[in-house]
Amino acid sequence: MPPLVKAILGLALALAAAWLWHGPLGHGEALVDRLERDVRAAVDRSELPGLGVRLGRDPLDRNVTLSGATNDLQREGLGSGEGINDFVREVDGIGAIRWTDEPWRERRALPLLAETMILAACAYLLGLGLGLLLWGRPRREGFA
Repeated sequence: MPPLVKAILGLALALAAAWLWHGPLGHGEALVDRLERDVRAAVDRSELPGLGVRLGRDPLDRNVTLSGATNDLQREGLGSGEGINDFVREVDGIGAIRWTDEPWRERRALPLLAETMILAACAYLLGLGLGLLLWGRPRREGFA
């Protein structure tokens, strides 16, 4: 089998493993559930009633959509006083924040499956490159 076909086959297998991890094994859904739970806890620190929190589910992503009757001061805070958006930004893993009555201001994060596939492809290609660098050189015969 030619080396290029082996490399492409290896990349395809790495992407298939990433898809299995994300989808059928449920790790993508579990990550979004954990992020949503953490964001709800962060929003509860504001002690404002009736705030809703939702992360993207179709497709899974790390973008938070907040809803509820709040003003700009409650959302953004003032000076050293933190607002709801600041509480949400403190949660590790959040891509972007949006309120339902506002258009997207921040750049949205990619869907979680795309992020997983990109990371798997980069890791595979890095390993392939290191393998070629360290062990892919042709062997010299003799001492001359």
